[in-house]
Amino acid sequence: MDVMLLLIGIGRWGRNHLKALSSLVEELYVVDSDPKQLEMCKEFSIPENHLSTDYREFLDVVNAVDIVTPADSHLSISLDCLKRNKDVFVEKPIALTTQEAKEMIAESDKRRLILQVGHLYRYHPAVIKIKEFIENGALGEIQYAYGHFMGFKRPRMDVGVTQTDAIHYFDLFNYLLGLLPHAVRAVVRHYLHLPLDDTSVSVLEYGEKLVVIEAGYMPPERKRDIAIIGDRASLYCDFQKNTLVFCNNRHEKQGERYVAMEGETQIVPFEAEEPLRIELKAFLDSVKNRTKPLADGRAGYEALKVVEVCYESSQKGRRIEIEWDHL
Repeated sequence: MDVMLLLIGIGRWGRNHLKALSSLVEELYVVDSDPKQLEMCKEFSIPENHLSTDYREFLDVVNAVDIVTPADSHLSISLDCLKRNKDVFVEKPIALTTQEAKEMIAESDKRRLILQVGHLYRYHPAVIKIKEFIENGALGEIQYAYGHFMGFKRPRMDVGVTQTDAIHYFDLFNYLLGLLPHAVRAVVRHYLHLPLDDTSVSVLEYGEKLVVIEAGYMPPERKRDIAIIGDRASLYCDFQKNTLVFCNNRHEKQGERYVAMEGETQIVPFEAEEPLRIELKAFLDSVKNRTKPLADGRAGYEALKVVEVCYESSQKGRRIEIEWDHL
């Protein structure tokens, strides 16, 4: 089955989708509401008759769509495409609210269509290695983890930093731990005096496991890193530097005291392939083979649910237990 794909939106992140898809899809159609944006398609040899400012123009031609537009348009465009029986890839966040996400999931389920969400880190080669370490027990019992997703940049105008950046790690730890958090304590701030948050700190409880995630637009240093600490060993991954380190450190009880036992540190090699390309190729494979995506609509809903509870926690100034719906 050949995939004829429509890419909707080639703004700041959409142009990266365009670059990746131009070498993955033979029949690629591209839409952007700004005609000037479409000029960049020339360097990828996209035919003029495959370009438009209205995505509806191509819905009778394609069998799948890739939506890279502001989050407040995800519901309307996704439902429009799903109701025309098109498989859908939609960038994260899946939607503005979990209620919107539920509508999208229900429509894709009803029509037995693919709905994949752009939770990129699930496809990162380093994360594939981390998942292997966790599943083979190399870290022992996971106790604690943290992640930083921050750096000086322009704020988004459709969603706050918790919903655009911290959400990456909400989904990532859901995936790595194979669990959903049962409670959250979060603080968000609006230091730029905009309606949307620009700084957030979230503490997620997965049973006895604690995960702390920081996100923000102001720190001078760009940080994209996570650490996972078990009772036998730990892992540290710097996505910015593309490094993964296995630390054979642990605390060992000797009599009435615990001693910090420092073991060997090992650099873990992994493939250097671009995660976005892997992610989009996985979507195309799901479309061809009718298989469930690794980051499906439910994963998108679950990450967004954590976002909503973080905002509730910050507003109420207390820890909030999460009530999960079974979708």
